[in-house]
Amino acid sequence: MTTDISKILLATDGSDGSMHAARFAATIARSLGAKITILTVHDDDVLVLHAMGPAVWPAAVPDASLNVEEIKTVTEKKAAETTLADTKSALGELTNVEVDQVWGHTAEAICDYASEQAFDLIIIGSRGRSAFARLLLGSVSTQVAHHSPCPVTIVH
Repeated sequence: MTTDISKILLATDGSDGSMHAARFAATIARSLGAKITILTVHDDDVLVLHAMGPAVWPAAVPDASLNVEEIKTVTEKKAAETTLADTKSALGELTNVEVDQVWGHTAEAICDYASEQAFDLIIIGSRGRSAFARLLLGSVSTQVAHHSPCPVTIVH
């Protein structure tokens, strides 16, 4: 196993914890000359909410009349303009940065992405947006740490 860190995966949901993780990742990347890929995961449950929205609560679900591909496009566009842009900004002047978005269950999608792309390190915030999901499922960062194919740094 190599100890070189040249590819860092920064998982973000736009939360304060993610912004702390981004600033930490920038420091590490600068020190090591590593490339950072910022990843945000859109939970598939969003699609289910939109699918049942018009029947259950038509006024409560934004863009409830859209089909699956349109929902994904709108969701990804909003994330690119907010979550990903804010995270990239938190990295400062780094130039070796890419961004990506995937769909799936968050912790599993992060681990799968890290494995498929052969990342050397995952950096993730300790507290995300959803306290309710953390109560039911455990934190995403804990799940990633237990199932990751590479080392994980959890930033508080």
